[in-house]
Amino acid sequence: MKEIEIGQFRYNLSKFDMRDILWMSAYFYKIRNFSKSMVKNEVVKGCSDSTSDIQIRLNKIQDTIRKNFELFGFRPFDTPIIEYFSTLAGKYDEDSEIVGEIYKVSDRGERKLGLRYDLTVPMCRYVASQTQLKLPFKRYAIAKSFRDGPIKVGRSREFIQCDADVVGIAGTDIEAETLSMFYSTYTELGIDAVLEINNNKILRGAFLQFGFDEKELESVILSVDKLKKIGRDAVLDEIAGKGLSSSEASKAIDILSCKSYDGISKLAENELLKEGIEELNKLVKSLDLFEVNYRINYSMSRGLNIYTGSIWEMYDKSGKVKSSIGSGGRYDKVIGEFADNGKEYPTVGVSFGLVPIAICLENKNEKSEISLTEIVVAPLDAELIVDAQLVAMSLRKQGLKTEVCYDYKLKKAFSYSEFVTAKKLVILGKKDVEAGVYTLRDLETKEEEKVSFSF
Repeated sequence: MKEIEIGQFRYNLSKFDMRDILWMSAYFYKIRNFSKSMVKNEVVKGCSDSTSDIQIRLNKIQDTIRKNFELFGFRPFDTPIIEYFSTLAGKYDEDSEIVGEIYKVSDRGERKLGLRYDLTVPMCRYVASQTQLKLPFKRYAIAKSFRDGPIKVGRSREFIQCDADVVGIAGTDIEAETLSMFYSTYTELGIDAVLEINNNKILRGAFLQFGFDEKELESVILSVDKLKKIGRDAVLDEIAGKGLSSSEASKAIDILSCKSYDGISKLAENELLKEGIEELNKLVKSLDLFEVNYRINYSMSRGLNIYTGSIWEMYDKSGKVKSSIGSGGRYDKVIGEFADNGKEYPTVGVSFGLVPIAICLENKNEKSEISLTEIVVAPLDAELIVDAQLVAMSLRKQGLKTEVCYDYKLKKAFSYSEFVTAKKLVILGKKDVEAGVYTLRDLETKEEEKVSFSF
């Protein structure tokens, strides 16, 4: 034998003595098994484990969002994680970005399936399938979605969405009420937020007014949406690079750069543009009544192939998170496309960005943020464990989050109480049990009191 194969490599034996060969074999064996163990215990890229302190924060955010959803009459609703691939792909082209990000799976019957990439498509599929559905249909969903896309800060492959939608009500009145809920939730969470609003009809109408074709709108507006990031000249260069008229685009951008309602109204000639301006103006008047902090950005766009009217994004005024921390808009045609009946189903929705919201709030670093257990009960002897459990049970009946420390040493009980950020410690010794009392220590003030108990 002149050669030996180790792993994926081949070595000429004439160049090594037997000790070298044995050493290399052992080395590659260790590397191979170490690599296997790493893969075995490694989390999938784009996903993450959620430790208790992180999960407690996320749960509190979700609880606040859920409370406000229900406060405004939205009802819980969920759909399967797995859908038919054709349902998820919808009418998108096979080479579109969203189709490429769908996790594709199949079942034993070799049916083509996929993991949902958002909560909107399954909801639209459901409504389209219910011919006798009572409208308006107001639902909320807080659940996981999956996208096999690029990974960056704030963008994972597995993520939780918090959505609320209303199906069956047209006009800006329902939009204003929904945005009132949207904005007030951020306020309750402690985020100084500002709502950025526009209307897709304004974008479409401005470019149609200067001779652009409907088929060109999506491409040109994708460039215009970068105005804040790269500036006017770079946007016009990008449009020219697509083979479109930069001079006519410049005229449309002049309209979209207006700072006032009167200014843009005077320049509007296209009927679709005028309609969008009127809808936005009506929405703004309602937002003023609801005391929503907003700003108008006529150049802001959101999916022209989905949104049909008002659109919005929420931003953190402190600038800690640069991207939007929530979004939504009106999309009246999507459900009809699923039903394939040519009808429009007036629909409006909002979506909270759970991850960016958590980033906005993480600078507090207060123990109260991750506090869950309120009281730790510490029996000082193993014989007192049943008494400790009964004390804990009586405290839980009072609504206090309580757990028992099973170490039986006071030092360990203090250490564990600090770990779980408990506020109080119940100390239970033999003499205490005999006297029918326990010592309740406030872990912040260090004050103690004797509390009577009986079972």
